[in-house]
Amino acid sequence: MRFTVFGGVSAWVDGRATEFGPTRLGALLGVLLVDAGRVVGADELVERVLGDTPPPRARAMMQTWLTRLRQTLPGLIEREAGGYVVRVDPLEIDLHLFRHLVRTGRTAEAIALADAELLSTLDTPWARQRRRDFAAELLAARLDHVDARLSSGEHAKLVPELQVLVAERPLDERIAAQLIEALHGSGRTADAIRHFELLKARLATELGAEPSRQLTTLHRRLQAASAPRQLPAPPKPFTGRALELAELDQAPNGVVVITGTGGVGKTSLAVHWAHRAAARFPDGQLYVNLHGFGPSGAALSPGDALLRFLSALDVPRAKVPHDLAGQAALLRDTLADKRVLMLLDNATDADQIEPLLPRTPNTHVVVTSRTALKPTHKARSLPLGLLPPDDARELLTARIGHDRAQAEPEAVDTVVRRCARLPLALAVAGARAATQPEFPLAALADELADLDAFADDDDVTADLRSVFSHSCRALSPPALRLFGLLGLMPGSDISLAGAASLAGLGLPTTEALLAELARANLLDESEPGRFTCHDLLRDYAAELAHAGERDEALHRLLDHLALTGVEAGVVFTPSRHRPATPQPAPGVVVTRFGTHEDAFAWLMAEHPTLMSAMPHGTPAQTWLMGWSLADVLDRQAHYRDLLASQQLAVAALEQLDDTDGLGRTLINLGRGLARVGRLDESTAALERAFEVYEGNPAGQAGVLLNIAMLCPDDRIPEALEHTRRGLALFEECGDEYGQANALTGLAWGYGKIGGYALAVEYAERAMKMWQAMDHVIGMAETWDNLGTGYQGLGDHERAAHAFTQSSRYFRLGGDLRLEAGAHEQLGDTHLAAGDAEQARRAWQRSLDLRTGAGLPVGSVLAKLQAERQ
Repeated sequence: MRFTVFGGVSAWVDGRATEFGPTRLGALLGVLLVDAGRVVGADELVERVLGDTPPPRARAMMQTWLTRLRQTLPGLIEREAGGYVVRVDPLEIDLHLFRHLVRTGRTAEAIALADAELLSTLDTPWARQRRRDFAAELLAARLDHVDARLSSGEHAKLVPELQVLVAERPLDERIAAQLIEALHGSGRTADAIRHFELLKARLATELGAEPSRQLTTLHRRLQAASAPRQLPAPPKPFTGRALELAELDQAPNGVVVITGTGGVGKTSLAVHWAHRAAARFPDGQLYVNLHGFGPSGAALSPGDALLRFLSALDVPRAKVPHDLAGQAALLRDTLADKRVLMLLDNATDADQIEPLLPRTPNTHVVVTSRTALKPTHKARSLPLGLLPPDDARELLTARIGHDRAQAEPEAVDTVVRRCARLPLALAVAGARAATQPEFPLAALADELADLDAFADDDDVTADLRSVFSHSCRALSPPALRLFGLLGLMPGSDISLAGAASLAGLGLPTTEALLAELARANLLDESEPGRFTCHDLLRDYAAELAHAGERDEALHRLLDHLALTGVEAGVVFTPSRHRPATPQPAPGVVVTRFGTHEDAFAWLMAEHPTLMSAMPHGTPAQTWLMGWSLADVLDRQAHYRDLLASQQLAVAALEQLDDTDGLGRTLINLGRGLARVGRLDESTAALERAFEVYEGNPAGQAGVLLNIAMLCPDDRIPEALEHTRRGLALFEECGDEYGQANALTGLAWGYGKIGGYALAVEYAERAMKMWQAMDHVIGMAETWDNLGTGYQGLGDHERAAHAFTQSSRYFRLGGDLRLEAGAHEQLGDTHLAAGDAEQARRAWQRSLDLRTGAGLPVGSVLAKLQAERQ
């Protein structure tokens, strides 16, 4: 025998099924099966099956049904004192089998069994309560199963399921903890932390409560796991410097500046000590190479360094100010209660590091520089001299092997002396010796030029050329040629494709040559696929490049950057107009991208190189590089570089016959100037763009819409006039996309000044065009404008529908900020219509989105708090 109470009540006896359906017999059997083995009284049966207000003669009716049921299923139901009971193995009833499976840890089977609602055909108070009780059992089983799946590593698969559960039960701390674990296990620790903060805010606003101890402990663990760990790999081998390491160990939190000549091992000392001391700084270790002594123009600006640190600390871009002082203040606030180590490597001067110094009691800063920096913040100085002889011998021995060093101790001393006890020179010479183990060490030592005379000179690195030359002689001719060309690269590092373009070689050949240079310790693969070298090696490499191919090689590299930049730009922002591009020079590798993420990663990795390369390009190369950077720098709030790149692009375009490119670049420049509050200059750039577009109505219309967007709220009538002129020009040239943009702008403007009927009229015209183009963000903005118009006209029902649609389309378009705004306006609409509960829900959704994205929450939080009071 087998029975089901999930869904309709059924019985299987001797292989034959009996479906009772929505009948009184099925209901009666179901209530007995739920309590199988327990006597249920006659009055209790009446209440369960017929409800609180049974009809007259209910007991007689019940007796009739029981008789028919006992005839249908003989021997199943027994009459005992006071009532009736089902005598059957509980595991033959799906509900009781479910509970057995849960108790024995077979939750997946249990969940699969409960595939329909309990007693779904019975609608009485008792049945409804049992369904509520079982829903809690089923949820507990599902959560137990989630725990098991988390333990087996299914974090990524569980995230979507748990997000649905969280949406259904936003205050359930167990589900929240599981989602946080799943996000963290999927590599999304920052999202996990943001979800904790979201839950904490909801608990506070809705219940006046704090998260449980379990959740708080989990949050602390995630904070430790998400702490930035930016230190480069520790140098291997590292020897000596015992006194300096002891001084670094004993220094109190503050600023320590390690100074010394190039190649003396400042970075190695700092990185080695930082790894050794990492446990003292559980909230993270920040690192940046400031490239203070690299090629001209390659030094990292304080602003870029600040943006990198804030990004590493998971500060949302929306919170980052535009100005350097604001960014520095935000870094101080972010680090205020954190124990963090900051390593500022290769600094030029005090001005470069001053804005980066947090001046917080728990943050420790180590700076390396060739100059004795004197920041305004009190700093300890740690001068670094040449390695002591014993330490230098130990370093070389670690490179070449103990047995070999012991066999030729005099040769070891000679190499140490001729490398002037400089770690960089010893590393290069040691790598050469290690790659030729069959050569006597004495023979290799004799090849080195004697540097004894320079051992105490103020600039011992001047004659490192002899050591470098010794290693370069062992390179294959193609590797030596590539090494020389790498000295020409404009940035601080280069990709495999960039190196291949520089040399005019294929990717596999270039990859093999780069590996040869790395084995010789002339090059480092700083991260997968990107290569760099010490600035002294780079300077030497540049001397080796043949004069006859310097210009062609650099042109190929710049072609690679410009043309690959265009490929990345069109994938990063598909709606942008693709600029015309020249054919690449022979030997140039042009990389193409399949996803937005790949394009973004390339643009961010090459951002410093593109900025360094732009001044060296042809006019066409320079403006294409500027074009590729415009959108990503704007979205990532790199406004200083946005302005610099667009100014260089404008200067380049002035040498070309490309009015469309010049007009678009002037618009980008105007937008960047507006971002940093330089409105007069922004207006001037846009007015010039309007002049450039003379005879091009679509171009001029685009400029007018950009000018309109810059108008503050007290000049909206002026913005509307610019937009109307733009609309007329777009209509003149038949540009439907431009017309839809202009109509959307008019709808927004009239909504702002109370012209609600006109706002609705223009929005309805725009909606038809956006729908024809299937333009998600256009439809989102237009639904938003319709909501504002309907709300102003007092049509709350249509306004609520419009704002609901707006939030949906903004979500599809990936714009969390505007989606949150739509939910807030939806809440305002519900409140105006007298529905405070719906208003609260909409505002809470807006608060959740803003909290999760790190956006300001003041306005919507105030509305929620006011409504609760």
